[in-house]
Amino acid sequence: MIAPAIVAFAVLIAAIPLRPRRRRARVTTESAPPRLDRAAAAWAERRSRRQAPEACAVASWCDGIVRRVRSGSTLREALTEIPGDVGTAHATGAIRSGVERGLSISDAIARVDDAGPHLRLALGVLATTSRIGGPAAASIDRTAAVLRQRGADLEERATHAAQARLSTHVMTAVPLLMLAALLATDGDVRSVTASPIGAACIAAGLLLNATGWYWMHRIVRMEP
Repeated sequence: MIAPAIVAFAVLIAAIPLRPRRRRARVTTESAPPRLDRAAAAWAERRSRRQAPEACAVASWCDGIVRRVRSGSTLREALTEIPGDVGTAHATGAIRSGVERGLSISDAIARVDDAGPHLRLALGVLATTSRIGGPAAASIDRTAAVLRQRGADLEERATHAAQARLSTHVMTAVPLLMLAALLATDGDVRSVTASPIGAACIAAGLLLNATGWYWMHRIVRMEP
């Protein structure tokens, strides 16, 4: 009973993506069957709604606002435009509804609860611009440039941390698989495992292994 559980845990650890989940899957409608495409689109939309908007997505949203403002629209009118990214559209929904109901831009922005670090930067610039006035397009354009640079820095950090993430998976999964193999092939190991001391040692080893994986995961986790 112990060996299958250890194997399942090792497979679960090894199956965790080595690369941080930064880019959301783009659902295309050209090659996938209609039913499969609808399921994939619904799954991608639910996943995007649960995650904070990425830096590049917020930068694209800021670019859209800048284009509207420079084409003659007011900042309030530009904020009513729904961005193409699902996560950003969901996070900024309270802003659009508040502006459409007549709230000020600052009050509408204050209604956003969990914006994420990238969207919070853009919303802070928008709120400040709406209060003090001035050329809104220039400030928002610089914010978009900062967010694009931040996204590029995160990608570079992810590349440099790839070896550490791989080491985390190897050091976590290999001992578990080795223990499972010994339990399946060696009677002496099974007899030791059945004893209270052996079970306690294995439990302590599994706890330390899980703690080490969690600690390494925190070290290499991508933070904005």
